[in-house]
Amino acid sequence: MVRPVEQELEKIQNQSLYKYARIYKDIEKETHNHIEEFGLPFERRPDQSERDQQLNNLKDCGATFRNNCKSVVSNGKISTACEACQTGVGSYTNFVSLKCHRDCYFCFNKNQDNYQFYHENQRNAVEELDQLFNSEISVTHLALTGGEPLLHPLETIEFFRKANVYKPAIHTRLYTAGDLLTENILTELQLGGLNEIRFSIKMEDSKQKQKHILEKIKLAKNFIPDVLVEMPVIPGTEKEMKELLLALEDIGIFGINLLEFCFPLGNTEAFQERGFKLKNPPYDIYYNFWYAGGLAVAESEKLCLELIQFAIEKKFNMGVHYCSLENKFTGQIYQQNYNQILDETYTFSPVDYYFKTAKVFGKDRKTVRKVLDKKKVSYLENSDYDFLQFPVESIPFLWKKEIQVMISSNVIENDEHGRSIREVHLEIVHPTELEKMIRKDD
Repeated sequence: MVRPVEQELEKIQNQSLYKYARIYKDIEKETHNHIEEFGLPFERRPDQSERDQQLNNLKDCGATFRNNCKSVVSNGKISTACEACQTGVGSYTNFVSLKCHRDCYFCFNKNQDNYQFYHENQRNAVEELDQLFNSEISVTHLALTGGEPLLHPLETIEFFRKANVYKPAIHTRLYTAGDLLTENILTELQLGGLNEIRFSIKMEDSKQKQKHILEKIKLAKNFIPDVLVEMPVIPGTEKEMKELLLALEDIGIFGINLLEFCFPLGNTEAFQERGFKLKNPPYDIYYNFWYAGGLAVAESEKLCLELIQFAIEKKFNMGVHYCSLENKFTGQIYQQNYNQILDETYTFSPVDYYFKTAKVFGKDRKTVRKVLDKKKVSYLENSDYDFLQFPVESIPFLWKKEIQVMISSNVIENDEHGRSIREVHLEIVHPTELEKMIRKDD
């Protein structure tokens, strides 16, 4: 079994390895301290076995697991735009402005680049389509978001009309809170070839307001091929969410995306008043991810998975999709690493899109060097940190050796200084477990 090295730190006897692994433990501690300065505490680190049991139950019920278990679907019914989001290839999203008539306490728009400017000013999203389609960029999925796009109905309609003229085969989608939607706008969007519309339902709204949005959703089904709901799942709303899912299934929409609820690193008091805590650990891998949504709130994922189970038990026709915060990160890593060429000690992972390499430290270097020389496997040595680096595919050659092997995850970064390789995560494989890995040769 492979484990994050931070969790195994106190069991490490190899001093060179311990010093190296300590770097990652310090990064984790510093990140936690920085996050806690925003004022929302972390939950007590939960027992992983409970989540594992939830996932196993869903697998037994036939749920579909995607993107290395970061995305779960009740019946396999998922938007092709969500599939494209996994790598970001061919996917393009724009907005007219970041202005919105709503004031959701969990909104993360203020974290967006140039928020204040685009809250007060518009960008010419329609003109930018000309630049996009005149470039060599291949686009398969195109979206307009906000803010609230329907504060700018003419620009929204023109955006999709022009996209349909340029590239009618592109899958187009619109994000909206829904309350500004009218039959006239839907008619124009239909003429503009809009493929998908995603509504956001706010659980803090009154029942009357939610009913109003449900009526808009019903209306949209008469005009737009795929009607979806996309919304964060707030801990403590199990009863209300199940009632909503039943209502949406009755309407007959394509599906719903259950988003892991996030703290936007602001408006802390509103989260404190509701008793929310942050998910612990906050990240699978500590890195500077571009996604501005914030940090996952504890217990949201658990409820999302319960709702997937509910949908399966009720045999819903609509797709119910859990999109975790981690699911939103993978497109960035793919874009940074895909098609990059590194030396042969690195391997691009088709599972999580990081470049992987193996490392052994201190006295283990000599043992591994002898095996790799015999197998004619390339390796590199680093005297500063006292490690030997080699391809992960060669780990099974070592299954009889009493050593500890690190699996290193890496990202390619490009800046004004050129290209660099940044190691972002270490996992440890224990000697007694090496035999369980697929052996090429012994």
